Order: sequence, then structure tokens, then C-alpha cells
Amino acid sequence: MEDPDDFELWNGQRGLWLQHQMDESRADANLPNWYHLHEAVDLDALRRAVGFLTDRHQALRLSFRDTPDGPRQRVLPYHELDVPLVDLSAAADPDAELERRIRVENATAFEELATPPVRFKVFRLSQDHHCLYLNVHHIVMDGTSMGIYLRELLLSYRAFAAGEEPATAPLTSDYAAFVRSRSRWLSSERSKAMEAYWLEQLAGPLPRLRIGDHDAPTDDVVNETLEFGVEAATAAALAALATELRVTPHILLLSAYAVALRDIGGDDDLVVCVPFSGRDSAEVEGMLGTFVNPLSVRIRAAGTDAFADVVRRTKAVSIGAYAHSRYPFTLLLEKLDTEARPGRNPVFSTSFQFADFLPPARQTSQLDLCLFGKPDGDGMRLRLNYNSRRLSKSEAEEVRSTFLAVLGQVAADPAVVLDALAEPLALARRSARTTSVGRRRLGALSSARPGTPNT
Repeated sequence: MEDPDDFELWNGQRGLWLQHQMDESRADANLPNWYHLHEAVDLDALRRAVGFLTDRHQALRLSFRDTPDGPRQRVLPYHELDVPLVDLSAAADPDAELERRIRVENATAFEELATPPVRFKVFRLSQDHHCLYLNVHHIVMDGTSMGIYLRELLLSYRAFAAGEEPATAPLTSDYAAFVRSRSRWLSSERSKAMEAYWLEQLAGPLPRLRIGDHDAPTDDVVNETLEFGVEAATAAALAALATELRVTPHILLLSAYAVALRDIGGDDDLVVCVPFSGRDSAEVEGMLGTFVNPLSVRIRAAGTDAFADVVRRTKAVSIGAYAHSRYPFTLLLEKLDTEARPGRNPVFSTSFQFADFLPPARQTSQLDLCLFGKPDGDGMRLRLNYNSRRLSKSEAEEVRSTFLAVLGQVAADPAVVLDALAEPLALARRSARTTSVGRRRLGALSSARPGTPNT
């Protein structure tokens, strides 16, 4: 008989549970964050703040177990999170020692999930310099939740240190109620309509990103990053173009990224993952948990298309994806006719996001390429995260250079036809090569383009 306190895992939690069961030593699912306070810290007030948030948010008290009916989670009525103080002030180089400790903490997996997978430490570098370190398993929190936690932690700490109560807004619901309501929603007609939409959008055969060594072993993921930017003049021209085409900067840059990948790999059909927060109702506002749902944006383009045509098509499919964003991606995977690729996502190999923040520089991803961007003053700041088991640094640099070349070309002429970009983009790649890629070259797996896109 099923325990009434247990409830199902929701969406991404299912895959994270399976990953944990298959290999408990991996720390890929860790979501660490740390914050420096250049001041003396009232440790008692900080511990009260941590306890206050643990009581306030059910996600910080989640316990997971396997049952005859599959994995289940429950909210523990009470959980005391230890907040140890680690004094590094006597170290020869406290900053270097902190960096070493953080690397170790980041790489330390949560061995079991029966206890809420949350760790908190306070590192003291000097009397007036502390680092607050939090690490959670992704099964209980996502990136948006991390931001909420940090804001509420500082607010609560300041209040307790001043002898006051935290002025946090009351939550209108809780995580268990959210998951149970969404599980019931899956049997609704709206859910079935969304399922039909995605099955049509992702009807096979699905395209394969033809960049780097697609057939490299999948049992090891090593992520590296390239940091780069867009200068103010180009950023201003792109902003004006986005306004002219009536799209967001995200849609414009996603279109440029798709054009760059098309030129490199030679495919007129591409699926890009666009992370979605999953916070689509007021009930989850301010709540901690795992809500994120990856959206599959399928972009088709042909050499005869103008860049503005690609932008309009990308806008249309993106609007459709967001309108159907509630349907769980993990459930969709069970219904798609896809090629099984252990260690690889069967739908997409790359992701794109342009938002107000960048994720951690060494964020672990199973995907080959992840491009993130954010506004940065008058310009833009971008980060390319790539799996160095499948792409060399030189290949990643060519992706970066091709993307930047597309931005420069379309900022000058949004009516440019994609076929006309081939020569300047090839030149950009040649000029970017700093090391040999060996016998393989970008796009070496590409075949003849299948034809014109569906419009």
C-alpha cells in the first residue's frame, strides 16, 4: 500500500534520480553557489536564517526513496541543516585555500538522497571576510531557486542580526501541492493537446548536430568554457534590428546561432534546447524546487533564405514552444521515436539562452555546446560551454568566431541571404584556427542539404 505522504517525482527529477541510481559517484547534478561577505559574520544569526529557510521551503526537506511503485519523494516535517564554520584565516594564502576547498566541495557527490541533499558551510578568510557556500543536488533546486534562496538568506540574516523577524512574503502554495496538481493535470485534455503538438514538432527523423566528434565515448564529460563579448556598436545595431523585426534579443541571437551552426555543419534542420524556468503560474512564485523544463526549438533554414526570414521562423516556433511549455520533457522522451544514444540527449546536442544572468562558468552539461549570453553595459557578454571530449578548443573557437561573424554580417545587412554568408563565415573560421584539429574538421560529418524548410 502506497504511503500517503509519498508523491511522485516531477519532470526533470525523474532523470536525475535515474542518473543517481546508475552512478552515485558523479557530481554532475550538484548545483553549487557561494557568496562573499566582506564583513564580520554573526554566526548565530546566520544559522537561524538557514534554519528559517529550511522550515519555509519544502524543497530543502525533500527525502527520496525507491518503492515497488517507482521512486517517490516526501517532505520531512523537520530537518536541521548543519552550518559548520571552516576557519582558513591561518592559511598561508586563504584565497587559494578557499579555491581549493570549493573545487573539492563542488566535486563531492551526494552519496544518498534519503537525507535532504543540501550542504552549507561558512569559510572564514579573515575577521572581516567570509564566504557562504551552498551546494544542493539539482533534484531539489534549479538555478532560479538558487537565486531566490540567496536573496532570502541575506534578507533573513540581516533581520536576525538586527534582532528582527524576516519580512519574507508568505508562500501561496508548497512544492508537494505543486507536484500533485501537475501530476493530475497530465490526464487533462490540455495536456493531451500539448503532447500532440510536441509529437508533431519532433517527428522523426530528428536532425543530428554535425559538429566535432559526434561518436566520441559518452562515459566521460569534460566541460570547458570560452568567454567572449560583443562590442557596443554591434550590440546597438543588433538591438535596433530586433526592434525593427519585432523580436526579443533572445530570438535574434538564437537565429544567428542557428545560422552559424547551419553553416558549420551543413544541416538545414536543427533542434536547439532553450531552457525554460517552468514557473508558469503564480503559485510557484518565490518557491524553491525543480521546475525547469527544456524546450525543443526546431529551426529550419535554406540557403535562399534571408536572415530576416530565419528570424521570423524562429519567432514562430519559439512562441509555439512557450505556449506548450507545461508538458514535461522527460515524459515526451518516452513517447518519441528516437535513436537510443547512451549518455546523449536524443533530441538535441546544443542549447542557447540569453537572459539577465550567466550560469556558473564550469556548469556541467551532457550537451556538446551550450551558448549563454547576457547584456553587459552597452555590449553583451557570452559564454560558450563545450564538451572537450567531443570538440577541441580550436573547434570551439571556430564556433565562437562563426557566431560573431554572423552577428557582424546581419547587423550590417539583415536582408543578406544565407548562401552569401558562406565565404565570410569560412574566412572567420580560418582566421580563428590557433591549433590543429587533426584529421577531423568542423562539419566533416555533413552531407548534402536535404532541401528547403517547411514554412
